[in-house]
Parts: sequence; C-alpha cells; structure tokens
Amino acid sequence: MANNTDYLQVLWKVKYSDLALSSTILIIIGGLVGILGNCSVIICYFRIGKCGERYFIPVLAAVDLVACITSSIFYVMDNTFFFNYPYDSMCRILTFLQLLVPGTSASLLIIISVQRYLLVCKPLGSNMTLRWKRIAIGVACLFTFTCSAPVLAISGIKTSNETYQNHTIQITVCKFSTAETSVQNTVYFGFLLLLTIVSILVTISLFIPVLKKIKLTFLGKFRSGRKASKHRNAPHATDSVLTKDKEQKYEGKTTELQIQDKSSSNQSINTSSTMKGDMYINKPVNTFTTEDSERTRKEKATRKITVMFFVIIVAYVSSYIPSLIILILVYAVDDLQNFISVSKDAAFVSTYLARFVFLNHIVNPFIYSYFDPLFRTELKSYLRRQINTGWYRMINKKLSHSWIEKMSKYI
Repeated sequence: MANNTDYLQVLWKVKYSDLALSSTILIIIGGLVGILGNCSVIICYFRIGKCGERYFIPVLAAVDLVACITSSIFYVMDNTFFFNYPYDSMCRILTFLQLLVPGTSASLLIIISVQRYLLVCKPLGSNMTLRWKRIAIGVACLFTFTCSAPVLAISGIKTSNETYQNHTIQITVCKFSTAETSVQNTVYFGFLLLLTIVSILVTISLFIPVLKKIKLTFLGKFRSGRKASKHRNAPHATDSVLTKDKEQKYEGKTTELQIQDKSSSNQSINTSSTMKGDMYINKPVNTFTTEDSERTRKEKATRKITVMFFVIIVAYVSSYIPSLIILILVYAVDDLQNFISVSKDAAFVSTYLARFVFLNHIVNPFIYSYFDPLFRTELKSYLRRQINTGWYRMINKKLSHSWIEKMSKYI
C-alpha cells in the first residue's frame, strides 16, 4: 500500500502537478471574472427594464453565470483529485451540468439566430413576440435537459489498476461513462456529437444571410451618402450661373422700374416682392422629418445589436471547435484515454483545449460592453452610484465614530 501511494505521488508530481496548478489558477481567475461580468449584465439589464431586441441578453448571461460557477467547481475538483476522486454523486451531478449548461447556451444562440433572421431578413413578416420568445426558451431548456439526463446514469467515478514504472497503482477518476464501450454508449455519444455539429452549422447558416443583408444595407446607405455629398459639393458652378441670371433679371427689372412712373409706389412694391420670390425659388427644402430620424436610429441600433450577436456566435463556435476536436480524438485514439501513458505535453494540450469552451461564458460581458452603449452607460452609472454610496457610508461611519468618542469623554 505504501508503494502504491508513493508511485501515485510520483506520477502526480512528474506529469500532472504543474498542469493542475496552472489550470486551477486560470480557472479561478476566469471564474471570478465571468461571475462578476455576468452578474453586472443581469443587474444592468434588470435596471434598464424593457429590453426589446436585447431580451435574450440577460437570459444568456444567467446561463453563462451558472456555467462559470459549475464549470469552475468541476475543473478545480478534477485538478485537485485527479487520481483519487472522492464522491461519485458529485461527479455525476457536475458532469451532467457540464453537458446541460453549455447545451442550453448553444440552444439559446440558435433561437437568437432565428430571431435576428426574422427581424433583419423578413422585416415585413411575423417576428418573435414576447410569448414566443418565452416558449422558445422553455422548449430549448427542456430539450437540452432531455438530451443530458442519461449522463446522470452512465457517469461517475471509476477505479482501476494501472501500471506505472513497473508498479501497479490504483487510481479513481471521474469519467463521462463508467461502463466499458457498448453499442448504447457509442450511439449516445454519436448522437451528442452530431447534435453539437448540427447546432453549430444551423447557427452559422442562419446568420450568413443576416450578415449579407446588413452589408447590403450598409453599402446602400454608404453609396447614397456619397451621392448626397457629391450633390452638395457639385452645384457651385450652377449656383453661380443661377446667381448671374438672377442678377440680370434684377438689373432688367430695375431698368423697367426707372422708366415707369416713380409715383406708383404700390407697383414698385409688387415688383420688388416678385424679385424676392425669384431669388428664393431654387432654395432647397429640408424633407428629413423626425420620423425618418427615428427610423434611422432604430436601424442603426438593430444593425449594432445584430453585429454584437454575431461576435458572440463567433466566440461560441471558436471555443467549441477545439473542445469538439479533443472529444473526437479522445474516443478515437486509445492512447489519449490512458492517463498514464500519455506524455506531459500531450496532457497539457489536450486538457487546455478540452476546457477551451469555458472561455465562451467569460467573454460575453466584454462583448456586451463594447457593442451596447445602453449597457455601457447603465454599468457606468451603477458603478458610480455604488462607489459614491460606499464613500458616503465610510465617511458617515468615521464621523459617527469620532462623535461617539467625543461624547464618551463627557460621560
């Protein structure tokens, strides 16, 4: 038993101690950043009230918040008890949540893609109402829960005897599936893999026409803006010609006035008013109404929110693909399933890439703060209010404390 413990410690120190330490530090930092960021998103959008096109943002932030908490616990537990995982029930629950929460996030992004597609590409058609948004969220959560539920039965801790440096050591690890390879497990894992690939492809395919529409709209407005600027800059020559014509008309009419009887004051007044009317015939009229301004403002807001969701989807796809590749390799290459024979470098690369999906739940608050000025303004206001309140409480506490000390001298 002593030899078993000694060689298990040797294996830990040689191959996995550095990996566990670095990964744990990064996971804790990322988890804290993600928790603070997603909490700020939920608080700010709750204070904003009616979110409109931003309806899915606080929902997605709530899912990311749960993911930051559960994933941090799962990864830290896995790093701490890499070869001697203590609790079977905790392994099952955390593994289930590792599948449920990211799956819910992916389902929400599909719903967001559908909503943006209907809003941008089919503006005259039927868009998602508040009722349908809620129904879609409920269906997505129920579907993801149904797909993830079997993990509660097949996951858990598994104890096995392995050989390291010609010595037999006993390890206990938390695994996605404790059973040996079977037809049922293979079908289930294949279904999950296919579902992940399909969700990524559907999300991308729905957003491609949205981006094309936004690009065409932007180019159309850019070209019309260039034409308008050319029209404003070009008429200098024609303006000078019109001015000369008006001066000639003015001179002619002045000559006629000199020939006519100077006593007819009413006639001269009418003639001068006619001349002023000629001077303002070609003056441009501003037809840009407040309704046009409001419509332009809404179009810009829609375009900006759509680009923001596109960046979120790019972050989602970029974080899921490395994890998906590692998942395929782990089940396709037998050597990667063996924690003992795999090299230290391979363990580093495979572990970090497998956990790359964790970044998806951390970066979204930064994307919101960059693209959404409403959230940025509310966040600044909230932080300023909290800082001012904190300073006020601290000063008030100090003043009250000094007042108590002064009063105690007289008691």
